[in-house]
Amino acid sequence: MSMLSSGIRAFPIYSDITPFMDFMVTLIHPFVQISVKEDKYKMETVLFSVNRNHADYLSFKPNKRPVEKTDQPSTHTANESHSSKTLGVTEIYKLSIHVSPISSSLGADAAKLFTASEAADVASRYIEKENLVKPTDKSIVVLDATLCDALFKGAIKKGTTYPTEIHKKDLGPTFISRMQAHHLVTRGSDSVVRKGAIKNIQLVTERRQGNKKVTKLSGMETFLIDADVLASELQKKFACSTSVAELPGDMWCLGCYT
Repeated sequence: MSMLSSGIRAFPIYSDITPFMDFMVTLIHPFVQISVKEDKYKMETVLFSVNRNHADYLSFKPNKRPVEKTDQPSTHTANESHSSKTLGVTEIYKLSIHVSPISSSLGADAAKLFTASEAADVASRYIEKENLVKPTDKSIVVLDATLCDALFKGAIKKGTTYPTEIHKKDLGPTFISRMQAHHLVTRGSDSVVRKGAIKNIQLVTERRQGNKKVTKLSGMETFLIDADVLASELQKKFACSTSVAELPGDMWCLGCYT
């Protein structure tokens, strides 16, 4: 570091972050209380904490950059608006061959997708229609042949006696477990219904040659996230290289390289 004739300090230029951190520590440590530690294996200086109550820290004010106004929204702005759309995930259920006789007796639409509460309501309506509540105990439902098959046929081991009663609190969950699970994903005005339970996004980190690292993401399409749009946003957000590759099953893998 040197002083120019105008009194402005000239700082050295670093291509690696480690010597830059060492330089900044020697520069600000006497003035602002910070906590640092040297990693003996990686030969790096790690910054642990900064005294945010120090007078120099509290008095610091970053320079404000003028905002350039434009009539047309940029591609980055459009991408941000896409990613900021509200995401909604709802578990829904479709009638199966087990519970179809129950819904048919009530005149329910066989192609309809039910929420958990709507599916439980179908079972409640059936026991009311058939008057299956036990007279001596209102919390118990007496199973007729149709309801017993819907809840337990194929789920009971051979040689085991079928139950004749079920508690009301267990009726709804048992009835739902016999339906086909689906999930509805919505993002803004876009929506999609997929069979089965919701699949999680997979996040994996790998170490490449030298000290380079790559972070891989897959399963984004489950939540209606465009891999190319996300790759562009992450590249700008974290100043890293990104790439998108297609996986089997109409899936995409996003890699972030640092």
